Amino acid sequence: TTETLTATQIQDLRHNVELCRDVIVFFTSCGNKSGYGGHTGGAYDAVVEVVIFDAFFRACEDEFVPVFYDEAGHRGAIQYLFAALDGYIHPSFLRFYRKGSSKMPGHPELGLTPGIQFSSGRLGHMWGTVNGIAMANPGKAVLLLGSDGSQMEGNDAEAARLAVAQGLEVKLVVDDNDVTISGHPAQYLPGFSVERTLDGHGVGVTVADGEN
Repeated sequence: TTETLTATQIQDLRHNVELCRDVIVFFTSCGNKSGYGGHTGGAYDAVVEVVIFDAFFRACEDEFVPVFYDEAGHRGAIQYLFAALDGYIHPSFLRFYRKGSSKMPGHPELGLTPGIQFSSGRLGHMWGTVNGIAMANPGKAVLLLGSDGSQMEGNDAEAARLAVAQGLEVKLVVDDNDVTISGHPAQYLPGFSVERTLDGHGVGVTVADGEN
């Protein structure tokens, strides 16, 4: 019911975003220094929406499935950070991120790391799963963190049509940053638009500045 945040609430959100981003930069750089790669950017980008949805999850427990499902598996740093914040792992464990045999792989795996609640796959493998979770939890909204790279996958096209046809309460937040492992979609896949693609499937779309 609250449509406008107070100055204090905005200040608190910004504090939480900055804290989470600082920690992500720190422990992903540990992974990079260890020679296993850090993959800082995607997780860094997604912090804003994750912090906001975390507030929704805590305030409205009966209205959400409180999991940050993510179809871009390489953003696993988000999952490990919140596993530490929620007390599943000790914060010092984060410095072993992506290191071999550390139980903190670059793409999270269910049952391997305490606090991890799903296996992400690589790109575009989660929306179908999230549809099933929404079906199993009628009356609750299910969050899916998305990316422009994930939205290029055929699995997502089928999942989008099913979500619309079944009227599922899936809330998709797509980080459309025009960056994938292959380069810039605007250059190598001209004509592709996340907004128009989702709109074509019948998904209601709102475009926003991710940092605002």
